Amino acid sequence: MNYYMHQLRCPIENRIPGIGHSDVARRIADTYAMHRLADFYGNMRHWIACRLDDGTSDNTVYDSKASAIRHQHHNENYYTFIQLTPAQMTACEAEIMLKVARMVYAAGGRMTDGYARHDVIKRSNWEDQIALSKGIVTNVRLGRKYS
Repeated sequence: MNYYMHQLRCPIENRIPGIGHSDVARRIADTYAMHRLADFYGNMRHWIACRLDDGTSDNTVYDSKASAIRHQHHNENYYTFIQLTPAQMTACEAEIMLKVARMVYAAGGRMTDGYARHDVIKRSNWEDQIALSKGIVTNVRLGRKYS
């Protein structure tokens, strides 16, 4: 994978001059790609856990988000949990995902246990992810009750 190639709308503030994206984002993108390639159909809709500080993973694919959180042995505040989907994850997307996850933790938010009716970070389109990484909330309903 060529890490110096950016997606069309990759925000310039998410790049390190002369390097591109951080090693953490690259490591997460590589881990995501590895699990997709290892068993494309078997790993879909499963979860992986990656550390926020260095991007490392235990290289385990979990059946649910709750299982991924439970297996971090009360250290889930240092991880982000990513669901494997048919879509690829580039270093650009991993950088935005990391930035948003770190912002949530810095603001006192925590990842839900997987049993809650809504998550802190919802999967959204590219424009919404960029806006969220800049602190602009779009396409998110806050305080909505589910029946």
